[in-house]
Amino acid sequence: MITIRRNRLFAVGVTALCLWLSTGHAIAGDDLTIITEDYPPLNYVEKKELKGPSVDIVRAITDRLGAGSKIKVYPWARGYKLLETRKNTVLFSTARTNAREKLFKWVGPVAEKKIGLFARRDRKIKLKTLIDAEKYLIGVQRGSVTMQYLEERGFRNFDPSAKSVANLRKLMGGRNDLWFASNSTVAGTCERLDVDVKDLELVLEIENTHIYIAFNKETPDDVIDRWQKAYDDLVNEGVVKKIFQNYNLGGMRPSVVGD
Repeated sequence: MITIRRNRLFAVGVTALCLWLSTGHAIAGDDLTIITEDYPPLNYVEKKELKGPSVDIVRAITDRLGAGSKIKVYPWARGYKLLETRKNTVLFSTARTNAREKLFKWVGPVAEKKIGLFARRDRKIKLKTLIDAEKYLIGVQRGSVTMQYLEERGFRNFDPSAKSVANLRKLMGGRNDLWFASNSTVAGTCERLDVDVKDLELVLEIENTHIYIAFNKETPDDVIDRWQKAYDDLVNEGVVKKIFQNYNLGGMRPSVVGD
């Protein structure tokens, strides 16, 4: 009787352990909802194909983990909302800021951006401080870190758009005076719209920011650890460096990861 009971308990324990291990492995990739946006140059859609260094890095990580790499493309505001509210949701490329630090869990950094205010060169706009921009209409991406940055400082003179191409069109068409974006986004969007990037200038540099893969805060820590280790291995093997070189975006590779 005692032996049978022990065998049953052992069987139950083994079953529970297997379920736990299989669940942990699935969450590492297959059970995660991985989201990005069409926002060059880190992640973008070209001829119905999802491209960009961040996309290649995420796919390389999921390959290392032996998990699926299906990535959904949503507008930023929708993806960010899902990241906030749904378990096991992943969003990239996401700026890691003080305001967001405790809202999510992080893997990276996967890129580095310089953020500032851009204007058409022929407008000859001169800014010494951010306060000088209060008299201009500023284009921002809806729900982005740039929009949050202005809101936190009491700005209301901004015009949100869902995509970077809309912000560039408004800037070039004279509907907006400034565009609050990163130098990489400006360059990538100019290329897509066949606009000479030399026609724009950075009139005020605000800050450098590091870009990460963000996870819903309820994602298990062991999942984050596995993703981070896979990413660190890719860095140490030179894979991340090569990915950025393939896109001619070596300047966006985060300096903190070294060579």
